[in-house]
Amino acid sequence: MRLLLPLLLVCQTLPAQLLIKNSTVVDIEKKKLLPGYTVLVQEGKITVVDKDIKFKLPEGTTIIDGTGQYLTPGFTDAHVHFFQSGGLYARPDAIDLRKYRPYAEEISWTHNHMDDLLRRYLSAGITSVIDVGASNNFLRQKDSFTSKTWAPLVRMTGALLTTYIPAPYKNLGDDSPFTEMLTEENTRKAVRDQLPLNTDFIKIWYIVTDPDVEKGARKNLPLVQAAIDEAHKNNKRVAVHATERITAQLAVEAGADFLVHSVDDEVISDAFVQLLKQKKTVLCPTLVVMGHYGKVLGDHYHFSTDELNLANPETIGSVLDYPWPDTTLAKTYIKSVRSPMQAAREKTADSIITVNLQKLVNGGVIIATGTDAGNTGTQHASSYFIELAAMQKAGMTPWQLLEASTINGAKAMGQEKEWGSIAKGKWANMVLLTANPLDSLANWRRISKVIQKGVVLDPGSLIVSSPEYLVQQQLNAYNAHDLEAFLAPYADEVELYEFPDKLLSKGKDSMRKDYAFLSKVPKLYCKIQKRIIQGNMVIDHEEVSGFGPKPMYAVAIYVIENGKISKVYFKQ
Repeated sequence: MRLLLPLLLVCQTLPAQLLIKNSTVVDIEKKKLLPGYTVLVQEGKITVVDKDIKFKLPEGTTIIDGTGQYLTPGFTDAHVHFFQSGGLYARPDAIDLRKYRPYAEEISWTHNHMDDLLRRYLSAGITSVIDVGASNNFLRQKDSFTSKTWAPLVRMTGALLTTYIPAPYKNLGDDSPFTEMLTEENTRKAVRDQLPLNTDFIKIWYIVTDPDVEKGARKNLPLVQAAIDEAHKNNKRVAVHATERITAQLAVEAGADFLVHSVDDEVISDAFVQLLKQKKTVLCPTLVVMGHYGKVLGDHYHFSTDELNLANPETIGSVLDYPWPDTTLAKTYIKSVRSPMQAAREKTADSIITVNLQKLVNGGVIIATGTDAGNTGTQHASSYFIELAAMQKAGMTPWQLLEASTINGAKAMGQEKEWGSIAKGKWANMVLLTANPLDSLANWRRISKVIQKGVVLDPGSLIVSSPEYLVQQQLNAYNAHDLEAFLAPYADEVELYEFPDKLLSKGKDSMRKDYAFLSKVPKLYCKIQKRIIQGNMVIDHEEVSGFGPKPMYAVAIYVIENGKISKVYFKQ
């Protein structure tokens, strides 16, 4: 008799937007696979999740046959920063290159390219992002994406409340990512100032500069407590950056809802684990971000094919260009980062973080997947899957990874009743995969469709690559010595010419053979001396080194048609 009432109800004509039938639904909350289930979506929300139900639907309803496919909740990156690009110039407090790229220009770039970054997230099945430290101007920009079908759900705080502001971020006005906490009253006012800007939560940067960490942490605690109390008074949750055990402990005891990093200075105690579990504090481990700084500034970051295809080409290009633009400064960083002492320090921190994550997971603490994307080397969208691999390596099971990457992000915002799982009444933010996500992380990238608030999207159509981006994408892959990523922006029947009209080769198969040297020339590097963009044509003046003692110079003319590079003309 269980199915009689639903059957009678749904046999009526319903104003449905979407019906997904015969898929295997991934039930995150019960940790079950539900084969052959049907999901009905109306007005952007899930109304039915069940099996063996017949529907009478109006014309215009989108129907997807999910046979052999897996329907999972959309993924969440619970720790991003849109005021940071992920490129070499993102953090002038880490490496100051402002004389080559003024910070105002960097901030302008991130504002102007936020739509591109959001498209890249959604194309990867990341249907929700949580910005845990932005600015007043980003808060004002955030709501412009609410109605965009190509944008994930965005949750964002304003400027971080802190007792320490790095010099490059001072006097930036509404573009500042920091607000200084000086007194309890000014701290409470800083919280209230974010409320009219529709902040989703409040973030505290709990930084200790005192050599006596516990003394410094306790000195700043009244300000942290004031911020948390004022936020909770106004029904806003609080995220806290706290990487020392004492700052994390004091923050949770003061009422923090969300710790956005791991403790990396000591192995945590069972009492600390129980504190987080008792308080239902969510923790985001961010395992890879610090290592990415070391790899970039040490000049040994190696992009994967997936990163080269998914991340923004400009930010990747800036990392690949290092040690340019300041080779003298870079030489100092490379020597420091590659020193045995620094390597030992990083190894110890990584070991502590890994052990702590295992203890937190085993102790039942809520873990949310987050990347700290936007920091130098940690690319928006693509870094998500690097973080997942690190979490898996630390011992998390497939179900734990899925839970951390879906419902737990919603829990960090206190919105688990609204999104994060496939259940009646929740937003229809889902991903249809062609393979079982429990079998391997590679299957998380096998996306058939992305569904955002009931709108069905083809992941391949979400990223809009300009002619310049396509050319930059293949240049990045060339400099990364990745043949498959290099070929990706080219049309299947691409034609290569010696200028003006001598045909050298045609088709990707021929091109693959011609460029087999990419992985065989270790110092191969192409630097753009000048780039001219004219409509669907990009003209690069190139300096290529690695083939001999002196660089070679050439001009390459790229013609883009139907979203791919269709012709290239070379002139030496």
